[in-house]
Amino acid sequence: MNEILSEGKLRNKVNYLRQELGQKDRELKKIFRDLALHKNNSTELKEQRDVLNQQVKQLAGLAAMLRGNRDVTNKQIAAIKRRRELLKKPAQEQKKILDGLRDERDKLNNISKGKYETLLRFYSEELTTFKTPDIPLEQEIDVFNRLIALNVRITVAEQANQKHQQLQQKHSSLRKIYQELDIIHQRIQNLADESQKYHERLINTYQKIDTLRKESDEYHKKLIEAYAVIDPFRNRIDPLKRNIEEQRKELDMCLEQLKDAQLKKDEIKEEKKHFQAKTRYQETGKMSLEDLRILMDHKELKL
Repeated sequence: MNEILSEGKLRNKVNYLRQELGQKDRELKKIFRDLALHKNNSTELKEQRDVLNQQVKQLAGLAAMLRGNRDVTNKQIAAIKRRRELLKKPAQEQKKILDGLRDERDKLNNISKGKYETLLRFYSEELTTFKTPDIPLEQEIDVFNRLIALNVRITVAEQANQKHQQLQQKHSSLRKIYQELDIIHQRIQNLADESQKYHERLINTYQKIDTLRKESDEYHKKLIEAYAVIDPFRNRIDPLKRNIEEQRKELDMCLEQLKDAQLKKDEIKEEKKHFQAKTRYQETGKMSLEDLRILMDHKELKL
């Protein structure tokens, strides 16, 4: 401060600066209180957002595991279905053969009109009759015709038995294929149920993730809004601190000048008292205790 001010002006300026500093100190404290309030709010918002994001991260890991398990299960199903397709073709071929053998057997049975063992017994009985001596010629001819017919039926019945045996063998083979197909079907069904459970849990997890992300986004939006409120407070702090520091320096300089002025006044006052005490002592030879103190302080008297 280059300007030399009178003591009155200095005192006015000191009072003004003190009022300004007091006001700005209060303003700074209010800013810090408001900032702390908003900062606490922003801290809570950030914590809530981070907690939700952590939950999303954990659920994303769970979703990845469920998706992986579902896909592995679906691959197992696809592999088993390929095996099923490989079995279906021979099964269909075997069934066609079975149907053909069954038709042939049934046709032969229709021709034989009896079981092989029964026909053999009939043939044996007729043959015994045919060999009986002294049977009438007409009866012998009838028996002979029946023997010829039975022989044909027996041959056909034997062929039917052979077809039936082949049918049983093919049926046994086909039954094994069907049994494996049933096992495969059940396995596919079990895996499909397992895959569906993984899929439903996965969809449910995705829904939870979506809900949490939306909630997290809301907290993030509020956090951005809180930062937008906090930043102006922060921007006011440094300029206000600098202004307070400048005014404090200016106040210190004014107080220093006031101190110097007061010292100067005290020196003049003391000098005046010294002159009066010295004059009074020289003129009257008398002095008061105060005069004694003053003269001794100036080393003009010794006890």
